[in-house]
Amino acid sequence: MKIEKIAYNIHYMTTISFSFYENNVKTYETNSLLLPEDLKAEINHFKQSIVENHKDSKTLRVQDKNGLTFLCLFANEKNIIIGPFLINDDFEHFIDNLIINHRFINEEAIMVEQFYYNAKILTESHQTILVRMLQNSEFFEFDKVRIFNVQIKKVDNNGSVKENAENDINAKFVEANNQIQEKLLTIVRNGDVEAARLLDFAKTANQLLIYRNNPFTNIKTSLMIFDALCNREALKSGVDLFLANKISNNIKFNINKISMSSEARTMAEKILSTYAKVVRDYTLMNHSSNIKKIILYIRKNLTNKISLDDIAGDLFITKEHLSRLFKKEMGLTISEYIINAKIEEAKTLLKETDYNVLDIAVLLNFANSSHFSNSFKKITGMAPSDYRKTL
Repeated sequence: MKIEKIAYNIHYMTTISFSFYENNVKTYETNSLLLPEDLKAEINHFKQSIVENHKDSKTLRVQDKNGLTFLCLFANEKNIIIGPFLINDDFEHFIDNLIINHRFINEEAIMVEQFYYNAKILTESHQTILVRMLQNSEFFEFDKVRIFNVQIKKVDNNGSVKENAENDINAKFVEANNQIQEKLLTIVRNGDVEAARLLDFAKTANQLLIYRNNPFTNIKTSLMIFDALCNREALKSGVDLFLANKISNNIKFNINKISMSSEARTMAEKILSTYAKVVRDYTLMNHSSNIKKIILYIRKNLTNKISLDDIAGDLFITKEHLSRLFKKEMGLTISEYIINAKIEEAKTLLKETDYNVLDIAVLLNFANSSHFSNSFKKITGMAPSDYRKTL
């Protein structure tokens, strides 16, 4: 997967910004900052100064005079800037200074305030995880994560970047985080639902996901980054992109609903078990090419009426050959698989929405509510309404 695509996926799931430069020229960015134009130009100039003076394999962390922080990586003649983001919640004086110094009023002042209040607060651990996500791509040939604090002095003829503290991240802390992260992602990669269920988050995940004495927004950021990590691992394991994005959107919605830090561990457990289950149940790595195409077609058209003729036409093979292939490899007919897939989706809708039985029957394109209820009871052993009561 192209490094830009990986960055966009991380941005989509976390709202953290990424910019790419080649030969000191910006070639791609995930999003435009919602700020007054002169402040946006100031930030872009600052990023340009970082890029022009960073041409080695070190990962740099730089903070500007407004408290905005950036990470910069360099590989294959490209610079990648992550940010801006914040490193703590002590930022209100930066807002006041910006509004006074730039004489922002009305809408522009509101834009600055909203930008800071919506900016992600990233701990050192968060930053390390983001860098690792990029370095795990084929774009990088190195995998050691060391982040160096640097400062940029006022731009002069030389405009140089000065290193401030090389031993910024404690090596033991990083290594411990890496081990925890790998343990969790291995569970996702293997679709090991049982290991996810038995995992003691109090002992193995607190360091990576939940930070005592940190602002509540940090906990939510940790969960969103954890979701992005698990989502990417699920995609690498063969989960369909449409399904992975659907799961992530649902998880982000639930993260934003969290109102107490005590709910974070439960949310982290749900993220891990959800992705482990989807890899176990939906991965297509062990199926032949035609069977993968059939399953993906069915998944993408669950809310439509699906016929054997439609699938055969989409794959340009005869329906007789299609039926034989599917029965041989899957052990059931295509019609049986479609009904099972629709019932699995119905179980999710019964659990996660307030839709009534008729709504779900119509959504999943059953002939009527009786047809849906009978099919549901045949597969699960209970009526849809009774199933909902057990949840």
